Amino acid sequence: MSSEDRVHTIDKNIAPRRPARARAHRLDVQALRALAVAMVVVEHVTGRPAGGFVGVDVFFVVSGFLITGLLLREADRHGRVSLADFWRRRVRRIVPASVLVLLVGTLVTWSAIGPARGTSAAVDALWSAASLANWHFAATGTDYFAAQGPESPFQHYWSLAVEEQFYLVWPLVVVAAVAVARRRPGPAVPRVALGTLLLVLVVASLAWAWQQSTASPTVAYFSSLTRAWELALGALLATAAPTMTRLPVVLRPTLAWIGLVGVVASAWVTTSTVPFPAPGALLPVAATLLVLASGTGCVGTPWLGPLASRPVTIVGDLSYSIYLWHFVVLVVGTSLLGDDPARLWPTVFVATLVLSALTYHLVERPFIASPLLEPGPPGRAWRRWRRDHRSTYRRGGVALLAVAAVTATALAVDAVRPTAAPPVLPATSADGRPDDGVDDGDGDAGGAGGTDDLDLPALDEWSAEVGRALSATSWPDLDPGIESVLDRTRPGSPHLACGDAEAQGRTPDDCTWSSPTATTTVLLVGDSTAMHHLDALVPLAESTDGGFTLINRAKFACPFVDIRVQNDVAGILESCRAHNDETLALIDDTRPDVVLVTNSYQTLSEDGAGTITPDRWSEGFGAHARRAAAAAGSVVVLTPPPDDADIASCFRRGGSPVDCISRTSRTWLDRAAADREVLDAVGGTFVDLRVLTCVSDLCPAFVGTVPVKEDRVHLTTAFALAVSPVLGDLLRARQVL
Repeated sequence: MSSEDRVHTIDKNIAPRRPARARAHRLDVQALRALAVAMVVVEHVTGRPAGGFVGVDVFFVVSGFLITGLLLREADRHGRVSLADFWRRRVRRIVPASVLVLLVGTLVTWSAIGPARGTSAAVDALWSAASLANWHFAATGTDYFAAQGPESPFQHYWSLAVEEQFYLVWPLVVVAAVAVARRRPGPAVPRVALGTLLLVLVVASLAWAWQQSTASPTVAYFSSLTRAWELALGALLATAAPTMTRLPVVLRPTLAWIGLVGVVASAWVTTSTVPFPAPGALLPVAATLLVLASGTGCVGTPWLGPLASRPVTIVGDLSYSIYLWHFVVLVVGTSLLGDDPARLWPTVFVATLVLSALTYHLVERPFIASPLLEPGPPGRAWRRWRRDHRSTYRRGGVALLAVAAVTATALAVDAVRPTAAPPVLPATSADGRPDDGVDDGDGDAGGAGGTDDLDLPALDEWSAEVGRALSATSWPDLDPGIESVLDRTRPGSPHLACGDAEAQGRTPDDCTWSSPTATTTVLLVGDSTAMHHLDALVPLAESTDGGFTLINRAKFACPFVDIRVQNDVAGILESCRAHNDETLALIDDTRPDVVLVTNSYQTLSEDGAGTITPDRWSEGFGAHARRAAAAAGSVVVLTPPPDDADIASCFRRGGSPVDCISRTSRTWLDRAAADREVLDAVGGTFVDLRVLTCVSDLCPAFVGTVPVKEDRVHLTTAFALAVSPVLGDLLRARQVL
């Protein structure tokens, strides 16, 4: 994406009898750029086509092709390659616009969304400025396909980092190869040797990508090592450019259009379920190579038709700035405007185009022509540069004022726009308690875990508090404060260390809590959603009035099911299977009175088998539940919170709490129904904890002044502590304790 805007159409090795020293746009390259950036932006904004992200792979191939071609042409002309000149051109081409977007994006995130998100964005900006964004996002576990937390406005900089690392390393290889070739008889540019080296790189990188795409998908997506083969194939085509003159003219249009159709098709056939980048990126990479090959070694590409039109070439010119701005605008826009497509989509598209055009004309082009980093006295060169661009900046200043005026007007109009009204809650039930359930698919509002038949005054009072939160029209002063909740780097509960006890140096005694009068043993199993129930369960266990012995066997990312649930963290699959086997053996040996189970009801995938269906979930949970029920007194499921609104994403200054109301998903209901069916078969108990967080399928982001969830699905420590007494009453009423 950040490759040279203008390239040689004719290389002297391809057409030595033509003195083609002029430089012109390669229209096929511009068409590929326009197509690629359009796919990426539209997919990020609308979610369709699902594989629009493959536009990045198109850019990788184009960058490898163009940069290698530039280096080899310089070696042909001068017998050497100047690294200093190359890197100066790269800096002027890439850095000014990139740094501008990083600075503006960080400031806008800080001021418009909040200091917590602003601080996080600043950290991401520093990694991006250092061209290490891809390794940063891989290390922090950012899932490009299903991010759970708020997205970084600079997440898309990962692909620029991959390219910039290529620009740093590959020219060194070319320079070394040319230097060696000059000392030996033969061609000054060792295209065969470079091509051989590139073939080895392609095979090695592709093989590694193929393995990592299933073993560690997130790292594979961001890693330079698993992406190198894409850039290397573009570079390989550049080394073979002289042979492209032999390609029959009659075949060129066919190759070009097969390639273009392949690029578009790849956006529709590639989904997040396809291992990526291998084999998922093979189609867009191969298609891009066909387009580039069809236009290499010839004069002009008349077969492009409408793709050679001026609108397409303009988008190609703006593609770098469009890519830089679009995700920043999307993240900030979503936070300020919500996710209503009628408001968000036009705003993002228009704002991105306007900002990109301004950046291209006021930053990109002027800095490419500037004497920045050039050797020698800079005074005269800079004066000439200022004189040449004075009129550009005058017109740009007027344009900026116009944009500022339009933006201020739009914000003023939006500020007086009525906020969404709180939902209308249903009438209370006969006992005075609001309806605590939702239709679970079989007509049972309360479900097997309902509470309508229980006399629980504390629960009635709590449900009324939930209802008042749903009726709120403004955010209260939360405790802990909203900034604390939004700051995803804050320390969690000390009990969470038991979710990875061995790594945290915790012994079994460290993860066991009890009352001196305890006569009941409770074993907690499940994944991270179970871990976040500990803050509510531990005070109950340690209570001198009805306490019990609580043993934690829950583990992060390890649901209590006989299914190999896919996870990006290397080694987690086998460690989870071993952990669950050990837990089942412990249940057999200790025969606890109660096995408490909480598993995430999010959409999950089975390793090598795709999305886990309700029947597969029932089969997997049933296997463990039957074995546990054979040894324990009872098996009890405590449901996780509905997987929906994340306060860190939906909260916006001046917004309404209505924006952060969660609802129960179909996946949640299907998993709950499967668990109830299994428990009915083994004589277990299903406790629907939505009664603590929701009223009639509406779940506020806070109750009283306490935030409920710290992300989409995990309870905050403060909420778990606050709801603990009510949970105790509920479990005793359901005869769990």
